[in-house]
Amino acid sequence: MSHVLKYWREAATLFIVAKTRKPAVTAFQTTNFEILMLKRSGKSSFMPKLHVFPGGVAHDSDFNPEWMELYEKTGSKNVSCVKKFLERGGPGTFMFSRTRPEEFSKIPSELAFRICAIRETFEESGILLVRDINCVRNQPISSNDFPVSGKTSILSDSILKDWREKVDEDASQFIVMCKELDLVPDIWSLYEWSNWLTPLIPYIQTKELKSGKRYDTAFYLCVLDYIPHAVHCDKETSELEWTSTSGFLLKHKDPNHSLELAPPQLVELSRILNFTDAEKLKHFAWKRSEKRALLYYPITCFCADAVLMLYPGDDLYPKEPDFEGGNPPLIFNMTADELRKKYPKMNRSEIFLDGTRTFTCVTDMEDGQIRPLHNLLVDNGASSKL
Repeated sequence: MSHVLKYWREAATLFIVAKTRKPAVTAFQTTNFEILMLKRSGKSSFMPKLHVFPGGVAHDSDFNPEWMELYEKTGSKNVSCVKKFLERGGPGTFMFSRTRPEEFSKIPSELAFRICAIRETFEESGILLVRDINCVRNQPISSNDFPVSGKTSILSDSILKDWREKVDEDASQFIVMCKELDLVPDIWSLYEWSNWLTPLIPYIQTKELKSGKRYDTAFYLCVLDYIPHAVHCDKETSELEWTSTSGFLLKHKDPNHSLELAPPQLVELSRILNFTDAEKLKHFAWKRSEKRALLYYPITCFCADAVLMLYPGDDLYPKEPDFEGGNPPLIFNMTADELRKKYPKMNRSEIFLDGTRTFTCVTDMEDGQIRPLHNLLVDNGASSKL
C-alpha cells in the first residue's frame, strides 16, 4: 500500500478558511473569516473527543494514475499549470519525495495528498471542493501567478448525499464520482501549509504507536469566499463547528469548556492567529508555499521540573531526531528556567508537575512559516488546559 510505512501512516488534512458576511468578534480580535473544525467521536481509537480539521489517511485510489487523465480533459494549458504548481518549491519532505512502489508513482505525491485532503473533507463534512471540467477548459486556472479561492460543488444536496455515502464506504468511488459528473478536485486552491509527524511519547505505552497510530500528515490551507453548507459524519465525528481562530483557542483555554485541541491544532491555529483578513492569509499561504514546508516532528524530553516538547528551531532540538524510538529519551539535569537562560532560542512547550503549561516560540522557520502567536497559549494558571 502506498501510504503505510513500518512506523507510521500517511495522511492529509485541510484548514478550510471561509470569509464571513459579518465580522467574527472575540475578546482577543475581530476577523472576517471562520475556520471549520470537527469533534472526533468518543469511540475513535485516535484522538477521541478532540477537535480536528477535516482529513484522514491516504488511500491507494488517491494515487490512481487515472487522475492525471481526468485533469488532461481540462486542456494541455491547464495540465502544464497543474504540474508547475505541484513542482513549486522543489522536492518536499519524506512523504512527498520517498520512492514508492511503481503502481503508486504514476502521479505526483503532491497531487495525491491534495486529492486525499479533498476526499476526506467531503466524507467528513459534505463539503466538496471541485471544479467543472468544461469550465476549467474554457477558463484556464493558474495558481502560479496569484492565489485563487476554493470552489465548492453546486450539485443538489440529494446527489451529493448519495455520492458522499458511496465514497465513505469505498474511497475508490471518489474518482468514479468525478468521472461521471465531469469534475476535478480543486487542487489549485490548496496551499501546502505544514507537515506534522506524530511524536513518540516515552512515558506512554507504545503499543498503539507501534500498531500504526502514528501519522505523517500534510496540512493544506484553502480559502473560500463564503461559508458552505456542511454536515458532520456520524461515523467518525460528533460535532461540526465554524468559529474564528481566537474563538477556538479561547474555548480550549477555558477550563470550563469541553473543547480540546491536540498540539498540531494548537500550534497551527496560533499561527493563523496572526491574520484577521482572509485575503491576506491566502496571499501569505500562497507566497509561503514557494518553499516546501519543513517536517514538524515534536521531541519529548525531560528536565528537573518539567516535561518539554521541543519543536524544530529550538536550541535543544536534536540535529538527528529519533523518528523510530530506538534511542533513550533526552534528559537534562537542569530546571526549565535554567534551560531557558542557557538555550534562549526557543520553540517549546513546558509541562510542569503542578499542571502548569507554557508555550514559547522566539525563532523563525527556514520554510518561511510565520511564528505562532502565543498570547493565548501562555498561562501560568494550573487550571489552564494549554
